Amino acid sequence: MRLPLSWISLVAVLAMFVGADHAAAEQKDAGDVIKDFDHAMLSIFHKGQDALTAETRPVMVIARDVTVVSKDGEATYSRNAPQYQLFKSTSHVLLGIIGAVTPWPEGTAEDARWRKDFSTIEAEIDKFLAAIDELGLSGDTVVSQKEMLETARSFVQKSLSEGELTRQDVSDAINTMRPIWAANMRASARAELTALHSAVSQARAAMNDDDWARMYVVHHGGSSVEDVNVVLLYLQRVMPEKVTAGQVLFAENAHGNDALVKYAGYVRMQRLVGAWAFGDPARMEVDLLGYEAGTVLDEMIPAPPPSADITD
Repeated sequence: MRLPLSWISLVAVLAMFVGADHAAAEQKDAGDVIKDFDHAMLSIFHKGQDALTAETRPVMVIARDVTVVSKDGEATYSRNAPQYQLFKSTSHVLLGIIGAVTPWPEGTAEDARWRKDFSTIEAEIDKFLAAIDELGLSGDTVVSQKEMLETARSFVQKSLSEGELTRQDVSDAINTMRPIWAANMRASARAELTALHSAVSQARAAMNDDDWARMYVVHHGGSSVEDVNVVLLYLQRVMPEKVTAGQVLFAENAHGNDALVKYAGYVRMQRLVGAWAFGDPARMEVDLLGYEAGTVLDEMIPAPPPSADITD
């Protein structure tokens, strides 16, 4: 049977469109091909990293509490230190005062800002002082905390009453409070270290020597504190061999136990990349393009002449 000419034309048109679609699929945009390739390679890489993370056990996470994550589950040891929170919170009255005058108030509008903040500080001190006797603290501790808070209250009250504020006024108030503030810092450190040592000691007692030797320690470090860190100083005393071996890690941007455990696997994977690619496990601690960037910048940006004789 012969098809009508109109049908033959329709089939030809459809075939042309199908062929065009097939050609378009084969000629995928080069940018998309590169993205697909990158995604495929990184997916394989991350699978390897996830597998490495899963076998990185045990991991001791030092966060709100001390948690040991092992192949058998999790065990948590409290590092609660109520006095640490008290001493730290009381001392934060200095931060409130500094925040109220930063940026330094200039003009009528800024005067209104520090007055409002000083009024808040005064009101919060009054509430704190009304409750402090119920905290069960020793007599000397209560006396010192009251002294610092009352000094701060007198300062903000005087400033509000006079309606004037100078940098010297703020400095004098802080200098008056500093001895008690410094004593609070020492008391805070003792309270934190006592609770941390108790939790770590309990964890150690529950662990055999082999697990202890393999264990990584991950702490959520502070955002600006790198060298003189309470937890790092403690770990350098109780497990110096782990610090030296690179088994103590600080994960500034990881939040929550799961993320902190994963950070141990991430660091181990980065060390493997450095070892495979450069023969140096620490190589990835440097920006991958860092060394090369220096020579490129030498080519891109001419150096200006020295402003003085550098041999002087």
